Amino acid sequence: MQMTTTTRDDVRKDRAEEVTTRRKKRGGGELTGHRLAVVSSQLDHNKFVYRWINNKPGRIFAKTIEDDWEVVTSDGIKDDGVDLGNKVSQIVGTAPDGSALLAYLCRKPKQYYDEDQAEKSVELDKQLEQMRRGQSRSGSVQGDYIPHSGIKLG
Repeated sequence: MQMTTTTRDDVRKDRAEEVTTRRKKRGGGELTGHRLAVVSSQLDHNKFVYRWINNKPGRIFAKTIEDDWEVVTSDGIKDDGVDLGNKVSQIVGTAPDGSALLAYLCRKPKQYYDEDQAEKSVELDKQLEQMRRGQSRSGSVQGDYIPHSGIKLG
């Protein structure tokens, strides 16, 4: 009978090979989007609505300080972010000064988002009704062309 001895170096080498050959895909790993891919299973779509917001002058401030959006921090959501902190970000173009234009993943509570969309819908419904009656946005009657059958939208 021949005895084999296992040294610490052999164990390390075996472990290194195991780590090297391990698949990168972990925990489902489904991605949302292509270029702006994030791990969808890490996002809470039941409570929040998500949107990429470009870092154009004043845009992030307007959405996060003056509105209810908040920048998402990276906890396994996107491992290839470009922000120096832990905010989920991606380069999406070039700014006018030649620097990289970043987009940040932001989220807004679904309840607030739905309320905001309902407000927008009320205004759009008013505009559609005015169009059906042949009126401009200011409420004046448009006499350019209104067929005898009236205007029918949707």
